[in-house]
Amino acid sequence: MQRTRTFGLLVLIALLVTIYTLTNSSRFHIIDEVSLFAVTESQALRGAIDTNAIAWTQWVNSPGEVLGAFGPNGDVYSKKGPAPAFLAVPWYLLFHIFTELNIGLGQLQTTLLWNGIVTAATAALLWLTARQLGYSDRTGMALGLLLGLATIAWPYANQFFGEPLSALSLLTLFYGMMAWRRNGGWWWMALAGVGAGVALATVTAHAVLILIFAGWGAFEGWRHFRCASSPTAPGNGVFQALAAMAAFATPVLLAAALLMLYNFVRFGNPFDTGYHFDAGEGFTNPLLAGLWGLLFSPYRGVFWHTPLLIASLIAFVPFAQRHRSEATLIALLSVALVTLYSLWWMWWGGFAWGPRFLTPLTPFWVLPLAVVIEPLTAQGISLGKKKRAQAVRNPDTRPGIPPSPKEHSERGEQFPSMHPLRTALVWFTGVMALLSFIVQLAAVSVNFVNYEIQLRSLYPTDWNDPLRYGPPAQSLADFLNSPVFGQFKLMAQGFVVNSDLGWLWAEGEPPQTVVLWLVVLIGAAAVMTLASFLALWWRMTVAPQKNTESIAAPTFALVVLVPALVIATWAGEVGRQPHYGRKDIGYRAIIRDICRTVSPTDVFVNVAPNSYQIPMNWMPGECKIDIPTYGYALDSLRHPQTERVLNRLIQQYERIWFVTSGVQPNDPDNTLERWLADHAFKAIDTWYEDYRLVQYATAVRLSGVEERPINQALLGRRAEQITILAVRSPSVALAGKPIPIEIRYRLETPTDQNLRWFVQLLSGQNIPLALLDTGPDDNYTVFSALPAREELIERAGVLVPANMPEGDYLLIAGLYNPDDEGARLVTVDGPDFVSLGAVRVVKQP
Repeated sequence: MQRTRTFGLLVLIALLVTIYTLTNSSRFHIIDEVSLFAVTESQALRGAIDTNAIAWTQWVNSPGEVLGAFGPNGDVYSKKGPAPAFLAVPWYLLFHIFTELNIGLGQLQTTLLWNGIVTAATAALLWLTARQLGYSDRTGMALGLLLGLATIAWPYANQFFGEPLSALSLLTLFYGMMAWRRNGGWWWMALAGVGAGVALATVTAHAVLILIFAGWGAFEGWRHFRCASSPTAPGNGVFQALAAMAAFATPVLLAAALLMLYNFVRFGNPFDTGYHFDAGEGFTNPLLAGLWGLLFSPYRGVFWHTPLLIASLIAFVPFAQRHRSEATLIALLSVALVTLYSLWWMWWGGFAWGPRFLTPLTPFWVLPLAVVIEPLTAQGISLGKKKRAQAVRNPDTRPGIPPSPKEHSERGEQFPSMHPLRTALVWFTGVMALLSFIVQLAAVSVNFVNYEIQLRSLYPTDWNDPLRYGPPAQSLADFLNSPVFGQFKLMAQGFVVNSDLGWLWAEGEPPQTVVLWLVVLIGAAAVMTLASFLALWWRMTVAPQKNTESIAAPTFALVVLVPALVIATWAGEVGRQPHYGRKDIGYRAIIRDICRTVSPTDVFVNVAPNSYQIPMNWMPGECKIDIPTYGYALDSLRHPQTERVLNRLIQQYERIWFVTSGVQPNDPDNTLERWLADHAFKAIDTWYEDYRLVQYATAVRLSGVEERPINQALLGRRAEQITILAVRSPSVALAGKPIPIEIRYRLETPTDQNLRWFVQLLSGQNIPLALLDTGPDDNYTVFSALPAREELIERAGVLVPANMPEGDYLLIAGLYNPDDEGARLVTVDGPDFVSLGAVRVVKQP
């Protein structure tokens, strides 16, 4: 029997994981996901917890919308609970092993499959929870499929939010307490405590739900202790009760302590979570407006987005009659969470599918359907009169403890006859399940964000109150504008162009359909294979004891290998999506070139907020050395935290890789590039289609280097005279890295000439092997605008080729006039350059 159940659980998980993979978009939908992913990336690659890679998200439409907060040093940290990000790290690292093999897997894309694993595990745990309540394995399988494919759990299995983990952790808490109540054993309460701890570390507000669980567990434990008549009852004995309490409390307190430590490390305050309550975030929404919005409004109403829950609401009545204690708990949890998020300032959850915040309750709302499903799935639907009479004469004497599955069957509670009302409920549940499946399939097939954008024109934001970002709760008169109908409107507008499937998209002008047929064919074969296994398992449950031996070990292995094959195929193919760039073109070419010569003393800074996904997807695999990433916006230097970080970077790292997107050099709005021109030493500036790669040296290699006097004048044919006073440059340079050169000079008389600097590294035969050509102040000014008779500084960098042989080379600098046929200024002694000294080039260790 146990072997058969294990086989069924594996089939359920494998089937759901396969379907979730095939319907995954392989991309983020809203920036909240990116914030969590950035924590996973930082932790997996560098053991850090910052989200500096998306620091630009700190400056958005409203102070209450920012996705994190600044730490004391200017670093950015996510305001999301850390558990989802941290628990995804092993999955991230698993695929990092493969991405480093240069086999074309995208690190971001593969990580986005994680919540599919979490949701499939939740469906399996729902099955086991139903078993604890005395229902059959077939009922458990049906509940798992309903949760996985007919509720909003499916869309969120394909997104990188924390809600799927909240659902799993809260259900684990419920399951552990029920198992302890039935079987005793402190380890079950320890399992419940782990679920509570993870729930707390996912969303701090879940503390309210944990208190309800704790109160319910204490009440049940007290009731059993008072009424226990069997030595196996879990409440029999004060010692057992204390052990259970300690087992539950320990992981919860540990999670709370780790959360406070996490907050202290980030913000220097154990109680600072990163939320901006002073800027408007908080539980400030009118309660009734939130209740209407989350439960009934066409915009976010839970019954619109999961019609199956209407049947659950009806089934709750017979469920409560049979399981009064569990039903009471579910009701309390529902009231608490719905009320909590009805009061939340952004109750609608931003750009999301349905009531995102209510996703953790979905397993609890599906569970009551067990009373409807059981008559259709249990083996002994019609019991003889003799057996029913025997069941009545031998009731379970343990008060409040639900019967085991075996006891459930023996007590004749499998609905020997179907009442007309129950038959009607069964049919209604079936219709609602089918309707819910269609709704969820539409949600994962086309990108719901596209319709959210369209809704903004119908329900514009009130910018006098920017915290109201997004449409209000719609009235029933607006039901045709519901996102549920919006998905089908998007299909009518163009299924392919609005596709949210990782293996289907449109590209080019006019749009051409791209289908990854390998994914489709292998995926279809996998679904059919697993469906046949499901049918096999279903037949076997008629007489599981007789069929157990027929489940061979290779069959178990095949069930596991099928979804693994689908994941591998999907991951290997979806990297071709244009959303992540084309190999060796544009941003991906930049990543290739950076990763060829990157070193631990490098840092990556970019101003490409609309292309953040490209380095997230490809840099971990391309670069054998994982370097810190800082992603900013053009105007980020208007905020003091950015300058604080940049000041730290130029003191800590020797080289800065700087990337911009669609921005011309020396753009006055690009505050970061302007700051780097004043503090760093530019060596190269190269275009890759619409992207630029700029390489800067920092002053780290100038530490301890004394300024060397030069005092040589350079004279031009038009009375220009510039005196190079002194220079600072290292005497030793590393092959493949830029040399920082600081030139102190003076313009002796005003000039109207457009002079430019050149700096070169010469071989023994005076052949330039590396050079830089730039205007004054890194092209931010011109010589005609410079003041005369004042000491000025020009910062320049010269990139030493990686293949340059070790040896001594000469570093020179000079000026030329591009408007005078490129004529160089000459010294009094005749040479048209000034020697800055010898440099010895060595290979990097």
